[in-house]
Amino acid sequence: MIHKEKLLLIVQREFWVRFKSKIFIVTTVLAPIIMIALVILPALIHTLSGDTTRQFPIYDETGVVGEKMVQGDSSSYRLSESDPTRLRTQLQNGEIHGFIVIPHELLDGLGSSAFYHDGSAGMSVSSRIRSDIRQHVQQIRLERLEISEEMKAVMNEEISVDNFIISDDGAEAADSGYSALVGFIMGFIIYGAMFGYGAIIMRSVMEEKTTRVVEIIASSVRPFELLMGKVIGVAMLGLTQFIIWAVAGALLLFAAGPVLTILAGGGAEPAAAGAETAVTMPVIGPVVWVGFVLFFLLGFLIYSSLFAAVGSAIEQESDSQQLQMPIIMLIIVPLLFLMTVSDNPASTLSVSLSMIPFFAPILMPVRMSVISVPFWQLGGTILLMVLTFVVLMWLSSRIYRIGILMYGKKASFAELYRWVRQD
Repeated sequence: MIHKEKLLLIVQREFWVRFKSKIFIVTTVLAPIIMIALVILPALIHTLSGDTTRQFPIYDETGVVGEKMVQGDSSSYRLSESDPTRLRTQLQNGEIHGFIVIPHELLDGLGSSAFYHDGSAGMSVSSRIRSDIRQHVQQIRLERLEISEEMKAVMNEEISVDNFIISDDGAEAADSGYSALVGFIMGFIIYGAMFGYGAIIMRSVMEEKTTRVVEIIASSVRPFELLMGKVIGVAMLGLTQFIIWAVAGALLLFAAGPVLTILAGGGAEPAAAGAETAVTMPVIGPVVWVGFVLFFLLGFLIYSSLFAAVGSAIEQESDSQQLQMPIIMLIIVPLLFLMTVSDNPASTLSVSLSMIPFFAPILMPVRMSVISVPFWQLGGTILLMVLTFVVLMWLSSRIYRIGILMYGKKASFAELYRWVRQD
């Protein structure tokens, strides 16, 4: 019989001691700031960098391709009368950052253009130059074939494909293609939480064991109650921290919106009506959010019970590698199937993997963000996870009741098995 009053006291202690700790306060405050910095800094660096204003000379044997490139973007290209040998010397002397050579046979579909640079151009610059050359060569070759303007427009026209998701009840919703990305982010958040908060549980047990405080506590509280209180208390702490991060992150991103607009557009005029410049972000329904929180909590409870058992069996964190390895593998394995599950979330393999209690915390939120998961799969997975937690908590408490009082010895898997069987 569980004493609710004692269990509640343990939960409150585990929560408030860590909630008031400096490391919790620092990480809770810094995480949203780091998140918004990761959003703003790339745009700021791109704006302040000189890459957008570098001008590359073009040695053009065709007499037309380079001219069109300059007409299209005079800030990035200029025609050069110097031959490639002279341009190479200028490049080596640091007078220019790079140059482009366009051979005369390129318009006949032969040979290839070349871009020489000092190594600072980067993939984005090289890709833009390649695209500009291809576009202008294509236009010139079409003009030589005397193709009508209507035919050119048809050949250059981009066909858009709208993506829609139809649920089981026939409801239709636009899919921007970011749904799988949302699932990936949720999966990796839970993946990190399993390690981070699981380690907190393990260290908490180790600290109480090494300071002998647990001997006093164990005299008045059953090991199962003590272990359950620790797990629930830290779970509430993790959920509280996630809620703080979510609210703070939303507020910071909202406040940073105007800054990102200025950095991205440089204060330019708004795009013309009908121009497809905005990125459509996914609308995350309440079911996905509820599922994310629920699977985070259940996954945390499952893995925390395992980490607590490891903590009770060792005295130093350096001795935990062998015992932690099976737990770590259970957390890492579902990451290997993230792409498979997101690409075909309704397949037999995806359904089976996402319903395994140890894999569900990471894989099921991915499926929920992409498709409408049938209720029987969600209900069955949640039931399996609850049963798994109860069984693991019982096994871990049997290890815990003996391990927390064992000193000067590193337990093996065989010894843990004996502790479980010992009455």
